Amino acid sequence: MDKYVLLTPHVYERMIERGITIEELIEMLESKDSQAIMQRNFRIKITNGRIAAILQLSSGVLYVITVFKEGRKG
Repeated sequence: MDKYVLLTPHVYERMIERGITIEELIEMLESKDSQAIMQRNFRIKITNGRIAAILQLSSGVLYVITVFKEGRKG
């Protein structure tokens, strides 16, 4: 990636709570198959259909706001 990505303590807590590894997050962020969706609040949702992250760009740094699982439930 060409930008720095900052994971906040909140994101680490959500990753533990939701069973998402740092490797899964990095793979999703770097994958050509992931989709980026601009949101109304100027944040970016990136998803690969299994996990999603909400990011905020500020001064060349991507802040990961939160991360969660998507897709199949149950």
